[in-house]
Amino acid sequence: MSKFQTRLLGLLVVIIAAVAVVVSLVGGQSLKAANGAGPVGFVYSSRVIAAVESSSEYTKAQKSYEEFAQKLQKEYESQAEGLDEESKRVKLLNLEKQLTEKQIQLNQPFQDKIQKAIEDVAKNEGCSIVLSQRVEFEALVPLRDSSASIVGTQAMPMSLPIVVTGGMDLTEPVLRKLGVK
Repeated sequence: MSKFQTRLLGLLVVIIAAVAVVVSLVGGQSLKAANGAGPVGFVYSSRVIAAVESSSEYTKAQKSYEEFAQKLQKEYESQAEGLDEESKRVKLLNLEKQLTEKQIQLNQPFQDKIQKAIEDVAKNEGCSIVLSQRVEFEALVPLRDSSASIVGTQAMPMSLPIVVTGGMDLTEPVLRKLGVK
């Protein structure tokens, strides 16, 4: 993710958090969807993701990814001998692309399964909107020298609450639907 995309994502998260705070202050104790269709639900995304990542299915997918990465690494090492630096760089970029594509391919079924579980639970509970309780991201923060001048940036993990109060916690029903804990 580029610095610009990271900053844009950080700004978007701050805006969403601010809107959530305003809604919670104005909207009373229980959040309702704008059209009154039902309560707003939320899930602790980090808990759901952690539970899925600890499943045997996910462990198998990770093992498959690691085997693929090792295979590519061996191929690169055997092909890189005798190549100039530019050719090595091109091969490494291609390797990174293949690894990214493989990771996306292996993670997509888990993302789809989580999305479907959230949608099913929301429908069963009558929630028309489901938010993540917290959004976690990496923000770029300024690095300062002893004179307080900015000398660079550093990525720092951030976590902001989106749901401050009210709403319906759907985390446990989603975990049950996924069959993970």
